[in-house]
Amino acid sequence: MSRKIFLLLTEFPTREAKLMGVLTGFRYTHASVGLDEDMNTFYTFRYSGFFTEKITRYIRSDRLSFPCQLYELEVSEEAYQSIKTILENFEKYSNYLRYTKFGLIMSLFHIPYRRRYRYFCSHFVADVLKHSQAAKLKKKSSLYLPNDLRKLDGMNRIFQGDLQGYLNQYKILPC
Repeated sequence: MSRKIFLLLTEFPTREAKLMGVLTGFRYTHASVGLDEDMNTFYTFRYSGFFTEKITRYIRSDRLSFPCQLYELEVSEEAYQSIKTILENFEKYSNYLRYTKFGLIMSLFHIPYRRRYRYFCSHFVADVLKHSQAAKLKKKSSLYLPNDLRKLDGMNRIFQGDLQGYLNQYKILPC
């Protein structure tokens, strides 16, 4: 039996995200991973650390016009359960986890950098995929940027538009 997980790439209009877009040449500068149980909940790293994103939290803001792409990846039941366990552990230990700007900068220069309990968004997603054996990585997880994740074997783009279009297509209602 196989399951699906999801990769959500978004373009946020922050200075840092715009700079990263210029440096990488890719407009989507943020990555999150989600499970097929809930198309509203995604997991990622932000400047505040590990974060559980609810897409519906953007309903009352100007963020609904943020461009995004959604990819699905078919995984084994074992990999799916492993991802769930990994995400539960990240939630459990979220107080110890931090965002790493330095790690992101190093990845832009293609220099692997790993510091315990420190991640940036796409590094986190790549690490989850690696440790769950959901995807075979071709380089160290600390070198993955959002653009790299969409190119992994088996990734299938199923949506492109803005967050409002995403909410409408998947019939996600406010909580």
